[in-house]
Amino acid sequence: MVSLPSSKPYGVSSVATSGKTYPASLLPALREIGFVCPLCRGELDIENETYRCPPCQKVYPLLAGIPDFRIFPDPYLDFQEDEARTRMVLAALDSHHLESLLEYYWSFSDVTPEALRPKFIRSAMLGEQKSKRTLQILQADKQAGKAQKVLEIGSGTGNFLVIGVQQYKQVIGIDIAMRWLHVSRRRFMDKGLPVPPLVCCCAEHLPFADGAFDLAVMSATLEFAHDQAKVLSECVRVLNDSGMLYINTVNRYAMARDPYAYLWGVGLLPRQWQARYVRWRRGASYENIHLLSYSELRRMAAAHFSTVELLLPQVDDATLEQFSRSTRMQAQLYNRLKDMPLGKALLRRIGPGWDAKLRKSFLQVANERSGEPGG
Repeated sequence: MVSLPSSKPYGVSSVATSGKTYPASLLPALREIGFVCPLCRGELDIENETYRCPPCQKVYPLLAGIPDFRIFPDPYLDFQEDEARTRMVLAALDSHHLESLLEYYWSFSDVTPEALRPKFIRSAMLGEQKSKRTLQILQADKQAGKAQKVLEIGSGTGNFLVIGVQQYKQVIGIDIAMRWLHVSRRRFMDKGLPVPPLVCCCAEHLPFADGAFDLAVMSATLEFAHDQAKVLSECVRVLNDSGMLYINTVNRYAMARDPYAYLWGVGLLPRQWQARYVRWRRGASYENIHLLSYSELRRMAAAHFSTVELLLPQVDDATLEQFSRSTRMQAQLYNRLKDMPLGKALLRRIGPGWDAKLRKSFLQVANERSGEPGG
């Protein structure tokens, strides 16, 4: 069983390291991270195992070593429900490996239909393979390849984090769901790796200073955001002048099954019908998913970033091996079509999604495009 920290573990509320003071229960990896108030961006004080903002008087607590800087809860569970689910995860953390922990977690879920749970578990377990492809894209990019400080927005079960911590000087994972941050700790425990910096916060209100990062990464996250434009605006703020945001996201008009409902044609319906259709067919919630079309994503990105590239993802051989025979054939056809001029133009509109590279400043990227698959 995991022993939850009290408000003043061992009779102290803070520890001093390198002349700085931190909450005693704070994850060790977080002790070198500078936070600001996500509301007013003022400097924070440490007080009784909490972060407190003197200018706006907002108090941010910790739960088992992870700070909670959320302004509003995630769309599926309120603050109290998320805390209860988090404590359930913590109680099981030492007695399960990751896949078993996910099975245990979803056995209590009243949000995810039972028929979809194995699909989501399988997706989480295959996530590292997809993240390796993401890392290849980033390292092949002349700008992103030099990144030292990286922020992953929507780190979930730690798919990219576990790859990124072995490549970058600093990688911080954030998520709006405290429970998923603690679930992700199991992935590192399984591999014998230190737990990286994990922070619970809203992507629309990041607790980091301006220009703190070289690179931000967001996979299967933008579609769940409360305010997508505000998320992009915050990314611009926390990236330095040469910073880049990488997004992998699903196309609303994809001629493929929706990866969140496992249904065909959900995005082709009017938005006001989508949730009712998914509820009818799957018994699942779709109210908080907002997929974007090619035009919508490009327009929204261009409003915040100087350079916008929307690339068609490559389905690699390792991923293909995990598919059924029929899905594998479709993916192979997609890989061929996207390298043809007419196929590429068509798939930008009806393909499964995009790898988006959004840059703060105008850069000469023509040479990079010529060497990147799916450009």
